[in-house]
Amino acid sequence: MRNELRVLLVTLALGPVLVWGPRLPDALATMETFRVSEVDVRGIRFLAEDTVIARLELGGFASVWGDRDEWIERVEAHPLVRRAEVRRRLPGGLVVTVEERQPVALAATPILEPVDAEGHRLPIDPTLYGLDLPVIAASRMPPPEASMFPEEVRDLAEQLERLRRFDEEFVRRISTLRLRDDGAMSLRLVSPDVDILLRPGATVARLREAETALTDAISRTPGQIPKVVDLRFADQVVVRRDREE
Repeated sequence: MRNELRVLLVTLALGPVLVWGPRLPDALATMETFRVSEVDVRGIRFLAEDTVIARLELGGFASVWGDRDEWIERVEAHPLVRRAEVRRRLPGGLVVTVEERQPVALAATPILEPVDAEGHRLPIDPTLYGLDLPVIAASRMPPPEASMFPEEVRDLAEQLERLRRFDEEFVRRISTLRLRDDGAMSLRLVSPDVDILLRPGATVARLREAETALTDAISRTPGQIPKVVDLRFADQVVVRRDREE
């Protein structure tokens, strides 16, 4: 009896394949049971769910057996989407998981727009989401329709994200950053109001040296906050009371 049941189950499973052969996916796609009736969007903060669903371009007769690669390509074409995944939830559901591009700073276009670590312009209203991010001061702005910021901004955004991985709390204290003519970065802190000068690629150990030198200078002359901590030179930390003109 058990063997007969096993044969029956196998026959039921293979029956459609034997009948339709390679045309089975097309046959399934025409069945009302598999019409897309629900789309579950996950992982979004800045994007609206309706925006993601609209990107799929499903239409009224779309089947869950549609082309997933095509759906993914459409969603990933949005400037806020870094990566997308679409999976089927039978009989009539799709689950769309989105990895959004994350803003790391604001840069001028000429208005301030969010930028991610790779330099993409992100269509996010900073005031709507209360983005408290450092401002990148650059000498060039992107053309109106450009999707990317100029190289100067991209380099600073990449360095900022690298610093964030080292010390997120330190990055929260940065109000502005810019690239100097000598190739060094200048980071203006919020509190205390100090400029940190350092070379791109500076290690977390160098940041710690800046913090130590700043704390020591403040303790020695209370009420006289230094204006510059210079880390540009190897094995040196220079603390200055006045900013360079």
